[in-house]
Amino acid sequence: MGEAGPRILGRYEIQEEIGRGMMGVVYRARDPALGRTVALKTVSLLLAVPDEDRAGFEQRFLNEARVAAGLNHPGIVVVHDVGRDPGSASLYIALEYLEGETLAERVKRDGRLDWREALRLTAKVADALHHAHERHIVHRDVKPANIMLLPSGQPKLMDFGIAKIPASQLTNAGEFFGTPSYMSPEQATGEPLDARSDVFSLGAVLYLLLTGTRAFDAPSVPGILARVAKKDPPPPSKLIPGLPAIVDYIVARALAKDSGRRYATAHMLAEDIQDVLAERTPRHRASWTPPAPADETMRSIPAGRGAAAAAATTRPPEPPTADLRRDPSLILRLAERVGYRGVLVLVALVAVGLALPLAGRRAAQSFPIPLPSLLTTAEPGHLEIDFEHPLRSGTLRVYVDDAQVLEEALSGKVTKKILSFRLRRGSTNQTLDVAPGEHVIRVEVDSTGYDASRRIRGTFKSGETRRLEATVDGLLKKELTLIWGG
Repeated sequence: MGEAGPRILGRYEIQEEIGRGMMGVVYRARDPALGRTVALKTVSLLLAVPDEDRAGFEQRFLNEARVAAGLNHPGIVVVHDVGRDPGSASLYIALEYLEGETLAERVKRDGRLDWREALRLTAKVADALHHAHERHIVHRDVKPANIMLLPSGQPKLMDFGIAKIPASQLTNAGEFFGTPSYMSPEQATGEPLDARSDVFSLGAVLYLLLTGTRAFDAPSVPGILARVAKKDPPPPSKLIPGLPAIVDYIVARALAKDSGRRYATAHMLAEDIQDVLAERTPRHRASWTPPAPADETMRSIPAGRGAAAAAATTRPPEPPTADLRRDPSLILRLAERVGYRGVLVLVALVAVGLALPLAGRRAAQSFPIPLPSLLTTAEPGHLEIDFEHPLRSGTLRVYVDDAQVLEEALSGKVTKKILSFRLRRGSTNQTLDVAPGEHVIRVEVDSTGYDASRRIRGTFKSGETRRLEATVDGLLKKELTLIWGG
């Protein structure tokens, strides 16, 4: 602890600094009244709350921290005291001082855990969360760094009270203090939360414990939030050979984007884990139907065409074959107009299903040349463009080997307001047919005050869909990135 650090906070004697984060500093301190060591966590309001809102914020913090102090569970760190230091005006919360390491530290040192140990720890944390949820407390910041692993092997969930601050009406300041990689989709998009948000976050923790990698990761905060809201991570068994497939079910259900498809309670999650560890069929498995795989979802729908367009574009249309069988002279008449070499090129393009888009926002259409049946056996490859951006408006253009295949107008809606900043989010998803083989994909974005162009090379197989994740990230300096999805 530096010389400028406090010596006394409230009645607590500061011994040393043991941690520091966005919300404040954690000290090891001594409580002279009771003669015990505590972890004293201060809460800084300088970045979180405008001056005019601080009184209300402080009152809500104190009230919520006192409610958290009423939790009594072996898997939850004890809250001893909460208050405000009269000298510095700092809010603080005095917690049970624990010896051990966080799960974040454990994974950083040792990598992924044995899957049985990962499930055991997750079930214990789920029981602790259920205890809080029954008392109408949502943690909101479940993450590896907030789970202490004691030398006995018992996990303890920390930061109740402080993590609850954003649940109050001060959402503008609060919503950004969660940890992006472990946020639930509803938390990432600023929607109302309930206990199922904590279930999602715990599912993301379980994913890390099982695989050693985060379920949702990207180079920037907006990119992470976009993945949380829209991207499903690969099943753990795809990354860790030999992992039981039933573990994929537990992770997938905990990480369901739609909260209605998640475990309804943390207790249900714990029960299914207990069944798997006991080599029984999970008792809640029969009540859950997994979401449809991504490759069965609807393809791009032209704007303004509604449900009829959805039905029509679920699968690409089969190439026509009957016209040439009925009238072979079509080839001769076409050859007279464009030349025999030209007609062979055109027929070959249609045979592999290359979609040529019309200008503006109209749907991509196949070139209208009838095909002989012997040319319809080769199925095209599919390029799925998944684009996320923070722009108010603009234009997206996509090129395959310098041939433009898509142009679409962009718009973004305000998802968060932080002080004077308005954060916007927009997205589009389009699927295009491309010829099998290697291609250079170029993505261009034009907007007021921002334009960018990036290229990426990819190989497409017949019938295969490859997802290109294109993202514009950044608050002050925006950057376009292209990554092939899993």
